[in-house]
Formats: sequence, structure tokens, C-alpha cells
Amino acid sequence: MKIAFFVDAFPVLSETFILNQIIGLINNGHEVDIYSRGRGSQDVVHPEVLKYDLIKRVFYFSDIPKSVTGRVGFLLQTLVRSNVLLKPSLWVRIIGVFASKKTRNSFPKLVQLTMMLRQEESEAYDIIHSQYGTLGRSVILLKENGVLPGKHVTSFRGHDITQQAYRKSGYYDDLFAKGDLFLPVSNSLKKMLTVRGCASEKIHILHSGINSEKFVCRARNLEKGAPVNILTVARLVEMKGVEYGIKAVASLIDSGKSIQYKIAGDGILCDQLEKLIVELGMESSIKLLGWQNHDSITKLMDDTHILLTPSVTAANGEQEGIPNVVKEAMAMCIPVVSTLHSGIPELLENGVSGYLVPERDELLLAESLAKLINSPDSWPEMGLAGRKKVEADFDIQKLNDKLIELYRSILAK
Repeated sequence: MKIAFFVDAFPVLSETFILNQIIGLINNGHEVDIYSRGRGSQDVVHPEVLKYDLIKRVFYFSDIPKSVTGRVGFLLQTLVRSNVLLKPSLWVRIIGVFASKKTRNSFPKLVQLTMMLRQEESEAYDIIHSQYGTLGRSVILLKENGVLPGKHVTSFRGHDITQQAYRKSGYYDDLFAKGDLFLPVSNSLKKMLTVRGCASEKIHILHSGINSEKFVCRARNLEKGAPVNILTVARLVEMKGVEYGIKAVASLIDSGKSIQYKIAGDGILCDQLEKLIVELGMESSIKLLGWQNHDSITKLMDDTHILLTPSVTAANGEQEGIPNVVKEAMAMCIPVVSTLHSGIPELLENGVSGYLVPERDELLLAESLAKLINSPDSWPEMGLAGRKKVEADFDIQKLNDKLIELYRSILAK
């Protein structure tokens, strides 16, 4: 199959779930091109980006000039390179794009034209896969205008259906009506799609997966006299609920528990959270580590006894899908304390591989952490249960096989 992936930015270190799909499809003999709205950081990238030379597969829409004269030159170069004069049928399609009422300014039309001409240089795509609902909403216009005639698949991953801005009446009506397949990453998101009017027969849950073979399962044990190491890995934004984790851990330390709490991540709440740590007098026990690359996070998790993921629904409605870091921690046999948030309960079973508490409840977070701290003998059993869950339901190879099956099922219709 020939497949086009539409992404917001590439490469992005935090979006291993998209990278894993691309690599899985390539390894299964399929051809993948990547269309990206913007450039991700290329200073530090996953080794697979280099191994598979993925940058050569990317077309960046941000490379299209923003000035009028620059766009005219870009347009002429593109037309000449594609030898349009010898393709009368292509002229008909070009006129159709520029006559479309749904693209009211020149830039979207230029993007569509570029897509069309790039496709003319090779055979048509079988599958066009938009990696977020917001992208799917734009890409469906290309399909409408005959620019991308392949089957259209859209993944929904959390914010693209839960944020209030994307919950307006009719926001996704065109996409739901004309798209061929919708892949929410959790059952909770599937319910939201159904409520919003997406036909249930077009929806299939496809979890974001991890390569569990890359994560070593090691039983967690507490040496006598050593502190309990708790870790949170998260962007420092409201949805991650880090302030509740800080308050919960601080209360346990005040009660006499020996804890070292590390928070890996960066974001707009960094200064606010640093101030909270100082106000609580926890500078020696709770540390903000800033942004960490994936290898550093894996090393941090190797020394971790408990992962704390206190996710909450943000004021704008934004929710997680299912955080990848929880899957990775469970694959490493780390017990987890998290919240009854979005799709997390579909991964983490309360009392089996960790504990789940209501959102924004720092008292119950502290209580669940205390249960684990007071019973370190339970850690190996909980950790092993988590590993088995990830291997059974969140292994990337199994999920990539399922993705290919779903692609083939819509191509057969």
C-alpha cells in the first residue's frame, strides 16, 4: 500500500506513537510519505528517524512562501516541474481547486495544488491518514476536490475531540460524513465520537502502542533505609495535574515518609509549580528536572519505585487519550498511581497494576501512594500485572498489524 500521513509537526520527540506507526508500516513493506504543517526539532531526534532516513519522506507545508511574490514563484516552479502543459486532464483538476468555494484564500489552494502535483509524480495513495481530528477536518477538503482520492482515515487522540473549541455543533460534520475510518485511541473517545454524530460502523478503537521489547521489566524493591523514588513525566500544563501530585507527595513527606519526587518535563506552569514547591518547603525532596530526552526518562524510570500520573480535565475541556508514559512504566514493571481520567482506566486496573483515584483529589492521591509505600512487597506483583497488560493490549507490533487489517478492510469496500 501507498500511504500518506498528515501530521502537525515532524519529527516530534513526544509523538513516538506516530513514529511507531510509520516504522511499523515501512517494516511491513508499505510506502509511507509524510506531510507536515510545521518542522519539529531536528537537533535531538529518535534514532529511528535517522535509521530510516525519514526526513527525506517529509513535505513541509511551512516551506511554501508566505509572501505573494514568493508564492507566485513557488507556484510557477511547481507547475513547470510537473510538466502541466502535457496533461490537459490535470488542468481541469487545477481549475477545480481554484474555483472551490471552500478554500477562500490562495494559501489553502496552493497547498492543494502542491499536493495534487506531488501525487501526479507517482501513483495515487491508497490511504490518507490524518493523525488528529483537526488535521482530518482540513484534509477532507483535499479529498472533496479530487486532490487526494484515496481512502481517508482519521485518528483521534484526546485534545482534538475533548477541547471546547472542537466540540462546537457541526465542527466535524463534514469529516464524519465523508471520512472512511475513525480510530480513537480509547473507548472513552469512541463514545465522544458517537455522541457527536460519527457513525459507529466507521469507528474502531486503535490504542497507541509501544515496543514493549525495548523496556526491561525489573521487580521494584526498596532497600532498607532508602527513600521511595516517585516520578512524574509530563508537560507542565493544566491537563497533567502536576500541582495535585506535588501537594499529595508533600503531605506524605510532612507525615514522616522518606520520599524523593522527581518531575520530568517543561511547560507554561513551570514557574508556578516551582513557586508551589518553595511555598511547601519541599525544595530538598521535590525536584523539577525540566525537559528530558527519551533515553534520560528511561534511566529515570529504571530508578523509580512508583510512577505518579495525576491527570485532570482542563478548564477548556482538554483530556488525555492514554498517556504513553504509563504504558512504558508498566512495561518496566513499575506500579502506577493515576486518576479516573479519560482512557487511563482502560490501561491501569485499580488495585491490580496500581491505583486510580478521582481527578483533583490530592488527599486520595496521597492515600493511594501511602498504600504502596507501606507495602513494598506488593510492588513486584503489581509491576508484573502491568507488564502483562501492556504486552496483551498495547504492543505496537500487534497494533500495527491491526492497523494494516483496518486499512485493507476499507480498501476492500
